[in-house]
Amino acid sequence: MSEAVESVLRFPRLARTVAAARSFNAASSPPASTAGQAQFNMRSAMDLDPRLGKWVSRQVIRHREPAAWQVADLKASRIVDVNEVEKAVATIRRDGFYVFDQVVDRSITDAIRSFAEQAPSTARGAGTPPAVYPRSAPAVGRYDIDEPVGLQCPEIQEFVTDPVMALIAQRYLGQPVLMDEVAFWWTTTQRAEDADTNAQLFHQDRDRLSFLKFFIYLTDVEPDTGPHVYIKGSHRRLPWSLRGDGRKSDEAVRAAGLWGEVTEICGPAGSVMAVDTIGLHKGKTPTRGDRLALENEFSTSLFGQDYERPVFEPTELVRERFAQMPWVLQRYANAVQGQQH
Repeated sequence: MSEAVESVLRFPRLARTVAAARSFNAASSPPASTAGQAQFNMRSAMDLDPRLGKWVSRQVIRHREPAAWQVADLKASRIVDVNEVEKAVATIRRDGFYVFDQVVDRSITDAIRSFAEQAPSTARGAGTPPAVYPRSAPAVGRYDIDEPVGLQCPEIQEFVTDPVMALIAQRYLGQPVLMDEVAFWWTTTQRAEDADTNAQLFHQDRDRLSFLKFFIYLTDVEPDTGPHVYIKGSHRRLPWSLRGDGRKSDEAVRAAGLWGEVTEICGPAGSVMAVDTIGLHKGKTPTRGDRLALENEFSTSLFGQDYERPVFEPTELVRERFAQMPWVLQRYANAVQGQQH
């Protein structure tokens, strides 16, 4: 299909996205999933402008309940310093990302990394059952640890339910948010040819309308060990040549005149960043060692990509945070309330 025809079709897809999101959010409780066609329409409509999803979210998603804005005790966070909230929000608005000054204590990162070294992970693209990550001899470029597995680690539960992150997402997006996704994975030097599969080519995340992600490095990350790479300002504006859904090569970014905005984010284990991944970004393929990262996403609605309600044993901290911010942690309601009965 020609690009001219596709351009025309994006507008009715936008109208259908607005209607589908409105219907989804009018339900008495979040539907179990979003229809596949509605997901496609949303992703296609986002070709029009990187800010479009946030606009749709503000038009459609309305929460009048004060509880939707509640967050847990901010001073209890061991991950993000509450004093960095305003600076973080302003920097994300300008650049699309922010690297926090506070580095998480080694006791936390060591505990999560030790857990990841023993947890079953899935070798992406290999078609093999989950197994312990073969760190001394990896066979593929990425090993994913599923959310229910990761949540067996108390420190991961602490990270993904962090109230300061929720507050930053609220302030940045201008709406109540809920924690909707956790990703946890190893990146290796193997099979660099699988860069597309391993998200190591520039792309935008379009799984939700309006969202903000937080990442923590659990290994030291240098230029040759797989830093997160982001194009500054691409969350607000993109040339037409880069607006289409899908992967973009370094050559395409250079041709669009944006290579000067490319930023590699390095840092020691414990480095935390907030990233608006509607902007163009990628993971750089390591040429030495490996990288372990943990990611948490806050969005304004569960409309979009399929989601799960994982079953796990909540820590007392998670129970306390759920009691204080049940809207933000609603995906964990079954796990927390089921344990209470």
